[in-house]
Amino acid sequence: MADYCSNKIDFIGDNRQAAFDHFSQMGYDSPPFHDILISDEAVYFESRWIPPLRDLNRIAEQFDVDYKLTYQLPNERKKEKYSYTCLHNEKFGGPAATLAAEIKRADSLEALEKSEHELHELGDKAQLNNHERSLLAHLIGKRSEHLLGVQQEQQLPDQDIHERRPKR
Repeated sequence: MADYCSNKIDFIGDNRQAAFDHFSQMGYDSPPFHDILISDEAVYFESRWIPPLRDLNRIAEQFDVDYKLTYQLPNERKKEKYSYTCLHNEKFGGPAATLAAEIKRADSLEALEKSEHELHELGDKAQLNNHERSLLAHLIGKRSEHLLGVQQEQQLPDQDIHERRPKR
């Protein structure tokens, strides 16, 4: 039988209530989260052996929140701490900050293509380090997924109307 790690997570950001609601909908057990308890603006849960960082990071990115995790590994007395900053909240400087703001403002896929082209140009000119380049590429991908979702939502009502029309 696996040993369990005790975890406490505090979400930070405007959408933190959505992250709490997500955990509320999981119920008591939703692997890799076990014995889920929500109280005092924090989520407490057990996990097998180690904290499920990949799953927590995915949830943080889904809701654009940062988090602070306090956990205690099996058979350890010392509590450890871990912090995660969502890509949307990452702090950039110089040209990377300008490009990040441009990506966040993009309201079309064409605008994102322009940002992606600028990302490659800045990278080629060595005006971005590899870390910034990687984070900005992920930010472009995330914004692209959002815009595609908005486009699909806007197209659905029109499709429903056409589908409801009687055929002659």
